[in-house]
Amino acid sequence: MSSLVVGLSLVVGGCGFDGGPIITQNIGTTVDDSTDLSVSVKRALKKTPQTALSNIYVTKVSSDSVKLSGYVTDDATLYEAERVAGQVEGVRFVVNSLIVQ
Repeated sequence: MSSLVVGLSLVVGGCGFDGGPIITQNIGTTVDDSTDLSVSVKRALKKTPQTALSNIYVTKVSSDSVKLSGYVTDDATLYEAERVAGQVEGVRFVVNSLIVQ
């Protein structure tokens, strides 16, 4: 019984939240920042006057989803950040966890 539990924990422990492997990038490969979704969204937010100075953090959730977190000054900035992020090429879903402060 204990060997089954240990074996199961080893199988489950090596998976990400979506069931995929935690480490997906091979050692020695480079990542092209121009194609990274979170970098593209960050650039778009910095180019938009209403969101440029806000403390918005962008995290890539999946191949077509990003999460916005941090603090903004008002609801208009919160909605503008979500709108801008949603218009970036490759983004299908935006998880908006921004807080108005």
